[in-house]
Amino acid sequence: MRLDQQIDLMKEDLIAAIQACIQIKSVKDVEHAAPGAPFGPGIQEALEWTLALGEKFGFTVKNVEGYAGHIEMGTGDLLGILGHIDVVPEGDGWSVPPYSGTIKDGKILGRGALDDKGPSLTALFAMKAIKDAGIPLNMRVRLILGTDEESGWADMDYYLKKEEVPQIGFAPDAEFPVIHAEKGILHLELSQSYATPFSHLVRVQGGERANIVPDVCQVTVKGISGEIITHQLKDFSFPKGVSAKISRSTTEQETELTISGVGAHGSLPQNGKNAVLYALQFLQTLPLDAEEQHLLDFILTHPGTGFYGEGFGIALMDEPSGKLSLNLGILELASDKVRFVIDIRYPVTFKRDDVYLPIEKIAKTENFSLKILTHQEAHHVPKDSDLVQSLLKAYADVTGLEPFAFAIGGGTYAKALPQGVAFGPVFPGEPDGIHCPDEYISIEKLLITTKVYAQAILNLAADPENR
Repeated sequence: MRLDQQIDLMKEDLIAAIQACIQIKSVKDVEHAAPGAPFGPGIQEALEWTLALGEKFGFTVKNVEGYAGHIEMGTGDLLGILGHIDVVPEGDGWSVPPYSGTIKDGKILGRGALDDKGPSLTALFAMKAIKDAGIPLNMRVRLILGTDEESGWADMDYYLKKEEVPQIGFAPDAEFPVIHAEKGILHLELSQSYATPFSHLVRVQGGERANIVPDVCQVTVKGISGEIITHQLKDFSFPKGVSAKISRSTTEQETELTISGVGAHGSLPQNGKNAVLYALQFLQTLPLDAEEQHLLDFILTHPGTGFYGEGFGIALMDEPSGKLSLNLGILELASDKVRFVIDIRYPVTFKRDDVYLPIEKIAKTENFSLKILTHQEAHHVPKDSDLVQSLLKAYADVTGLEPFAFAIGGGTYAKALPQGVAFGPVFPGEPDGIHCPDEYISIEKLLITTKVYAQAILNLAADPENR
């Protein structure tokens, strides 16, 4: 039986597996961490469930103390496929329950459908198809399942210290055809405390993760009449997709507002509408005191100007990977302190300090404390490498589409390998719903993706006559 026919027969089992995995809410929960569950019980359950499925398929599996796990087949040198089963929080705006795995209009909907449970399971089913077809391999193929990809990579740091590191491999966690270059990623926290509480700003809270464009911002102000706020709301021009409403007014002249925007992946801030920035722009129209206005000016002038670091004077770019991007992902403002976190993706020919030092200089002028939360160096595999060319051939042979290699701002586990690239699952021209409401994976493209991954494994790990 041909390999693609083998995969077609797996369709219903693959769909059911993805639905079942989505139904496990695997959001990081360190408050309930325990031995074997360093990132919380939901992630532990998802990891154990996926490893059990691999064992059921007849593969060798290993749970590395809950930090990660792997599913392996074959003998010889090691080819790595690096996915993850943790997900970002669901956020608002879903048309279906976010952990339901609902099938609608030929799509499986749910948090993790595209990032990265669906693609990780397609890789597992590609391995199963090769095993069931009895095709011999010259390499071990290891599907590595991470558990902290969305929150700092503590999982992969731990796993790679304990286990053998594949020298080559791919991450099914981005776009097709092949991503051969990934920008450096820098998460910075700026914070400041104030001796005298603000007169009007009680609370401004928006964003949950640095790598997500905030879609909601909650605001509480005091000492400004509801009539003034209502009047300013009517006059303020929010763009399409952004809205604001008064959610509560109290007798103490506190008013609560909710500003809603459009979420997006933090590496593509231009694809979203940052609710935090629109909340600050609206607040500037209110009769705040000078210190409050100065703080809003600082945030809107620096992280709030443009999408490419213009406000900090770091609008860098290069030929292999394009422009730097900057996302204001988190803002926590109270009456006597402020903290915000920015996500920066810098081009592959630059270094961390090309970005950090200009920001540090600006932060010092306003007495902000500056802290590096996470940092990943940029990563680059030449387009003419055997790895890139083998994957491009698999993509072209299965899909009939034009193969090409390109760069992204998103960071994948490909950076963890000496020779690693990102490979799928989003096809050119498809909308990218990663980190958005109604995240989905197309059932039609699901099968094609499985066939591409199976062919890629053969191109890299089988003799030519078996490819």
